[in-house]
Amino acid sequence: MRTLILCATFGLLAVSCDKVENPVERSDDSGGGGESVKRRALLEEFTGHHCNNCPAAHAVAAQLKTLYGDDLILVGLHAAANVNSSFILPQSNADGSYATDFRTTEGQTYATNFAVTFLPSGMVNRAPYNSSTVLSSASWGSAIEEIVNEDAKFDVWISELQHDAGANTVSATVNVAVLEDISGEFKLTTYLTEDHIVDWQYNSQATPPDVPNYDHRHVFRKTLDGAWGQVAIAAAANQGDTLTFAYTGVSMNPAWVAANCELVTYVYDAATNAVIQAAERKFQP
Repeated sequence: MRTLILCATFGLLAVSCDKVENPVERSDDSGGGGESVKRRALLEEFTGHHCNNCPAAHAVAAQLKTLYGDDLILVGLHAAANVNSSFILPQSNADGSYATDFRTTEGQTYATNFAVTFLPSGMVNRAPYNSSTVLSSASWGSAIEEIVNEDAKFDVWISELQHDAGANTVSATVNVAVLEDISGEFKLTTYLTEDHIVDWQYNSQATPPDVPNYDHRHVFRKTLDGAWGQVAIAAAANQGDTLTFAYTGVSMNPAWVAANCELVTYVYDAATNAVIQAAERKFQP
């Protein structure tokens, strides 16, 4: 079996990759290891703090998470193809309502690239369902059901995760196990998300509709390796190969609550953008 070592640098972040003959054993509950591995579903939910129907979609996502558990990973992106949408823009109100800017450069890149023209909406593994990639919440459950019943070509898991409170950085090791001989280019992307951000949310089903203490879940904060990630497999890989990626010293915003943060990592097909496998791990179990 070949051994390949790749290194890349993203700003102050060092990212390295090794292909090893002996796969790294799974050591946490974030996916990885074992036989008959099924795909996990990644729901990237596009939302906005002034989107009147978004809370109802949040409730759908929460119900699906309860149903599918570890087989479903949720990420909330405050973004839309229309960068000037009032649903996502921060506001300058005298009472401070809706002042928080949840937008991110990467989130906007995804919303533009995938033509997210309505909120609430979401993508399930960035794969078409009934000929559409961007789906309303009514279609999420059926799309997820298709994904989680499929055998996986890869398994992915986060074997190590450390938060340096003094430096306010995070380091992690991501493993990708190849479960069948495969050809094509595949990339790896890792997100940092924050859960339980209490802030304003417009909710058409609430009275009054301006909710000051809304619980924002699974909020996308940044990527560890750029919007489109890094090359994991350039052309081909063999069953039994394991790729190991190390992220070192990724900076965090001091306003983020580390205890509520987690990493989400996924492998996707570079030709189609479809997510093949995903995993998540909380900073604190």
